[in-house]
Amino acid sequence: MNAKRVMVFIDGSNLEMALKEVFGNKRIDPIKLSKKLIEDRRLMKINYYEAPLWESVNQQSYKKQQKFFEFLRSDPFIEIRLGRRAKRDKEYKCPKCGHIFSKTSWEQKGVDSLLTFDLITLAARNAYDVAIVIAGDQDFACPALEVRMLSKQVENAFLDNRSWSPVLKSIADKTVNLDESYLYDRWQ
Repeated sequence: MNAKRVMVFIDGSNLEMALKEVFGNKRIDPIKLSKKLIEDRRLMKINYYEAPLWESVNQQSYKKQQKFFEFLRSDPFIEIRLGRRAKRDKEYKCPKCGHIFSKTSWEQKGVDSLLTFDLITLAARNAYDVAIVIAGDQDFACPALEVRMLSKQVENAFLDNRSWSPVLKSIADKTVNLDESYLYDRWQ
């Protein structure tokens, strides 16, 4: 076994949206995916970042998410790191008739900053040698660069679609394209 200590940082919503865009309703098993990315190195922890849904907004989606969280918690190497949801009412104007209507959405807040905080502070505390970031946001490019400046390796795995930031890819020591051939045995 390789002695390098690896931590995995998964932006759950970011990954789920990209998977849905590319593969439809297929869901990935983040534990199996992480273990494949780690290869023969030493797993320290998998941090899964998400914002919990509100039961009062959609009971079915809430129950489905809670069941998924229970599945994740069954693995001793997984830690679920939660942000929050914020209600946003946005107004839209119909381009044809000019009618103004509002739409309510529930945006996640604090998830990216929590992942960024953990990525940097755990590197500074020497908790890992290699960080595997499963996300495509350009927001993680500067934190990844900071981690590299702390003499840690950063690997970035994501789907090669329009949401995978070229800047983040260029900063990473290694990138892994989560295409169908890579994910074939990692579906949930």
